[in-house]
Amino acid sequence: MSINVEDVVAQFGAFYKPGSDNQKNLRNMIYKPKETASFFQNRPSDDTIFRSNMAALTRVVQPFQKTFTPIGALTFKPNQFDLFQMKIDVQEAPDALVKTYVGFLGDIAEIDRSKWPFVRWFLEQHIMPKADEDLETLEYFAGVFAAPEEGVAGAAGTSMDGIRKVIRGYATAGRTNVGNGAISTGAPASDDADFCTQVEDFFEAIPSVFRKKLDIIFMSPENELKYRRGKRKKYGKDFNFVTNTGVSALLTLEDFPGIQVKGFESHAGSDLMWTSIPMNRIRALKKASLANTMLVKEYAPRTVSAYTDWFEALNFEVPEFVFHNDQDLE
Repeated sequence: MSINVEDVVAQFGAFYKPGSDNQKNLRNMIYKPKETASFFQNRPSDDTIFRSNMAALTRVVQPFQKTFTPIGALTFKPNQFDLFQMKIDVQEAPDALVKTYVGFLGDIAEIDRSKWPFVRWFLEQHIMPKADEDLETLEYFAGVFAAPEEGVAGAAGTSMDGIRKVIRGYATAGRTNVGNGAISTGAPASDDADFCTQVEDFFEAIPSVFRKKLDIIFMSPENELKYRRGKRKKYGKDFNFVTNTGVSALLTLEDFPGIQVKGFESHAGSDLMWTSIPMNRIRALKKASLANTMLVKEYAPRTVSAYTDWFEALNFEVPEFVFHNDQDLE
């Protein structure tokens, strides 16, 4: 890696002007936050495999008779999934900043470059927010794990299996929707009001015993906007208010006001929509604290290296409690 200061030099010249104005005028890129994972329960452990079991009992109630006629079979259905080890490796030579407009990020009085103001600014304002954006937009939903070639940085979107691949796998195995598979919705209707109906029909197709336990229908930002417009068009009401759960009334289901329709940047471009019980959404972690902690060293003269690594996976404790439509499953 190398710091690109060409535009700064071209605009302001290759020299440093002392004073606080430079710092006040430095603006950082706005990165997309790590939102999807916040709706999954953290499950830290020392294992690299998450294991769970679903227990179910068949019918036990029967008409009375004097003879003892026991019924009811207890079954267990196991589930397990791997955690994915991922890392951040960065390296910069901050000397390139010293004679520029942003020279205040350097410290020529300190020989150890890892102690320069640049390092903390770079970590807090760019590396960690960018890591959150990478996870949100490339890994958490669309990721498909691929083992990296030795000595070569792995490609974008290959650090882990994202939610879409996880749901695809469980659907292929016949485990989602209590074994009933995808709920048929078809492609999103071109008319916004019709799409609103599609979302409502999707939720109504979920077995009733689960409906009151659900909270969010996950979808793309584009389809959230389509639903918002469709609800306004379909019902012709003033939905310009917030419900008692703090959600815009335009983003709830008309007959199920406790259910929120929510678009995630991670799902952008996909027509897959899904929902699951909150406690069933699992973010399995190992070395969790290291995801937000980086070791900074000056291994080579005037070159700063920073790195960290951790294990993580977004998945579901019981696949049978995942409900999804029939889109973007291949």
